[in-house]
Amino acid sequence: MVDADKVKQVATRSAIEVGAVGLGLAIAGPAGALIAGAIKPVVELVSIRERRGLRNAEILAEVAMEVTGLSAEEFTAWASARDDRTMLFTSAIQAAYSSMVKNKVDALSRVLRNTLGDDDKLDLAIVIVAALEDLEPAHVRVLSAMVNDDPVRLTSERFVDDAWPLSGLKVRFPSFAAGLTPIMAGLERHGIVNGGGLAATAPDGGSDPVWSVTEFGKICFEYLSGPMPA
Repeated sequence: MVDADKVKQVATRSAIEVGAVGLGLAIAGPAGALIAGAIKPVVELVSIRERRGLRNAEILAEVAMEVTGLSAEEFTAWASARDDRTMLFTSAIQAAYSSMVKNKVDALSRVLRNTLGDDDKLDLAIVIVAALEDLEPAHVRVLSAMVNDDPVRLTSERFVDDAWPLSGLKVRFPSFAAGLTPIMAGLERHGIVNGGGLAATAPDGGSDPVWSVTEFGKICFEYLSGPMPA
């Protein structure tokens, strides 16, 4: 479990946010009441998120204790002995704390389970955590389709068998078609997909960017979708 000092730190942050309501009440008259009324629901949502984040952090801390078999004090000393151990654990905790997505927290737990105790895996795990932290549900949906489904292609043009053109992704995901370019840019930035400057020809004759999932992307998806072998 996360130690009491960490819990108090989070509680303090929540108290600071709640204090914002007082700022509204300090303003006299209707304006103060209006500000207080507007802030209170936001503060309540912040509090909910803080509690969710703390529980996510506790889950990862519990995993770390379970995998290493160390007490909280022993684990802190062990993790502090190497910068890469510290980096992996604190990065995973930060990613979990800021996430509202359960499968991302589950994936981060799997990374810790598969890595803690094997220092040779730390460097890759740190990169994986950085990628997972940046993925939102839309990224994961697109990645899942690219891994599991046959590519949608609107022309007969040939390119890598498992590659998806932008036009095909727009057909597959019409609800957020306008956001696919930044979504793919995010996946490509982390090396999860590779475009390599490739482009097919769209049905309208324009350029149609093409992406395929990299080996690293498949590893990330495995962590997101289920248990990883030790």
